[in-house]
Amino acid sequence: QAFVAKHGKRKVFHLGSNSSCHQHIRSHYELYQKQCKELKIVKNPHAVPRELVNVQEAAKNNAK
Repeated sequence: QAFVAKHGKRKVFHLGSNSSCHQHIRSHYELYQKQCKELKIVKNPHAVPRELVNVQEAAKNNAK
């Protein structure tokens, strides 16, 4: 809310392409994860850093 008050609503939205948006979110993953949890929003799998996805997939495969 403070950001919107300071910069306006337009600046809140990333205006790049879809892949740019996902890359941008990856660079702020901890914040994205925290906000998704607080707002009860499902995380987009494309926004999860690739290294984390690889670790999760390896753990899933080892569990089988």
